[in-house]
Amino acid sequence: MYKRIKFTKEEKIAIVKRYLEGKAGSYSLAREIGGNHQQILKWVYEYREHGKDAFRDSLKHKAYTKEFKSNAVEYYFQHGSIDQTAAKYCISSHALCNWIKAYKDGTLKDRIPMPEVYHMKGRRTTFEERKEIVHYCLSHDKNYKETAKIYSLPYSRVFNMVKKYEQEGEEGIMDAKTKSALHPLTEIEKLQRENERLKKELELEKLKRELVQKKISLEKERLQEFKKKIHTKR
Repeated sequence: MYKRIKFTKEEKIAIVKRYLEGKAGSYSLAREIGGNHQQILKWVYEYREHGKDAFRDSLKHKAYTKEFKSNAVEYYFQHGSIDQTAAKYCISSHALCNWIKAYKDGTLKDRIPMPEVYHMKGRRTTFEERKEIVHYCLSHDKNYKETAKIYSLPYSRVFNMVKKYEQEGEEGIMDAKTKSALHPLTEIEKLQRENERLKKELELEKLKRELVQKKISLEKERLQEFKKKIHTKR
């Protein structure tokens, strides 16, 4: 496994020029920099496509529309090269492969980054609001990011909310108080819970007594050893 190393724009251009001038191959360059030969070839494709501007951060798209993804996939179908297509559209080969699969499945979507939804602070929600959030997310093709942004909740909170709803229905998104009101305990259930509580308390007390007894025994043993040492010295 190769360790990922960051290179500056100038370093990448210098490596690519050595390859294009025939001074070194992709494998020898990869060994020299401690990288992967496929990465070298990707840089070469990018340089051929964009020239000296190939490695500028501004070329990296932060948002991908469905149209942009479709164009990239169709270009790949025409030219048959993952690396060449990835270089032309300034995307990763992994992303392109995912787009190709989604294109074939008919599930390509716009991708609008919303990094803030992953770092939002949590807040309290009512049961009615949680129902509204889940229904909105499901009716919008499980767009967790959009739902999180609209309702000012962390992405993970929305995701877990929808998952629980799908597994358990409305009870999955109820808090303990709401569930108790919906399913009040019978007298027998109350007695069973009280018995369980008392049983745990007794077990805890027993454990405490055992620990105290063990401590006393250890102290006695240490005292006996101390007395033996004193007796031996005499």
